[in-house]
This record gives sequence, C-alpha cells and structure tokens, in this order.
Amino acid sequence: MKKLLLFGAGKIADVLSDYFNRDSDYQIVAYTCDPAFACGESHRNLPLLPFDEATRLFPPAHHELHIAVGYHELNRVRERLFLAARGRGYRLASYVSSRSWPGPDAVVGENCFVADGVSLEAGARIGDNVALWSNVVVGHHAQVGNHCWIAAGTAIGGSTVIGDRCFVALNATIGNEVVVGADSILGARTLLTKSVADKSVLVEKDTELFRLDSERFLRMSRLR
Repeated sequence: MKKLLLFGAGKIADVLSDYFNRDSDYQIVAYTCDPAFACGESHRNLPLLPFDEATRLFPPAHHELHIAVGYHELNRVRERLFLAARGRGYRLASYVSSRSWPGPDAVVGENCFVADGVSLEAGARIGDNVALWSNVVVGHHAQVGNHCWIAAGTAIGGSTVIGDRCFVALNATIGNEVVVGADSILGARTLLTKSVADKSVLVEKDTELFRLDSERFLRMSRLR
C-alpha cells in the first residue's frame, strides 16, 4: 500500500482517516500539523509530528500527503498548506470513494476529497484541494475551482462555474450555467439561479420557530 502522511489532527482528520482506512490503497503512517497545534505525540495511535519534523522522518520521495483540515478563513488555511506541501515536494493524494459515481471523463485534481454518494456527471471538472461531501451532485460540464468546500447534499447545475475558495453549505442548490465568483459564501439551503460576483454572500433564514413547545404540539396533534 502507498504510504500517506495526513496533515491535521482534528475532527476533519478523523473523518478522512476513516475513509482512507476503509476504502483506499493508502496506509496512513503518521499525522502532522503546524507546531502550534501539535498537542501530544500521537493521534489515533500513530505519531503526531510538527510539519518540519514529519518532512524529515516521512520524506516526499517515499510518502504522499493529504491535507485534512477544515474551511478556516474561507479555505485560505487549506490553500496555504497545499502550497507549502507542494513546495516541499509532496505529491498531494486525493480520495475518491468507491461509492461515488464519477463520469467517465470527469477530472479530479490533487488533494481532493470525494465522499460517498457524490455524482460527477459527464465533463465535470474539479480543481485542486476541493472537498465534496456526501451526496453532492456536480452537473455535466460544471467546474469547481481550487480550494473549495462543498457541503453534503449540494446540487450544482450543468455548465455552472464555482470560483476559487468558495464555501457552499448544506443542501444548497445552484442552477445551470451560473457563475459563482471566487471567495463567495453560500449558506445552507441557498437557491441560486443567477450569476454572482466575487466575495458574494447568500444566506437563507432559519425556519420559523413554532409557537408551541414539543409537548404541547404532541397533545394538539393527538386531538386532531
């Protein structure tokens, strides 16, 4: 199996560890992170090392690396780490679940995560350092730029273009032939059918709180 160094020691690293261990030809041999976040000497029963030390002990000539951190600072932390790892000579491994459905000519870049249930239709293009969580649909000939985070249940229409470093939250829907400018934020349940400029923010309101608490609601329901 190919040797993998995982950058991260938090919740995202835990999730991706389970995916890689369950369904890949990679063996995670150690975890690494910035020195300020190296709490302890191990994570999930494997070594946890500052990045400088990990590079020495697990060199890029014999190991690949995957950056398993969240979308902090609108994905700029992930972008910084991606460029730093590439600068040190690492090949950035991607994970594509065997339970996903990539089209025959879909393209997935470096350091991507494609979770269970993701559908990449014909001609879809996924840039570098992109996370596609469970049950995302990327329509035919759509493009997702570099360093994006697309949360579970999102549907992206055909020929749509998502700019770099975008964050798209749970269950968003983006129509066909829409351009989403770079550095944009689309909140949960967003519906977008027209193009938006760079740094756009779209947020849906929460569902209105019902006037009855759960006990009173159940009593009223039984009366009906």
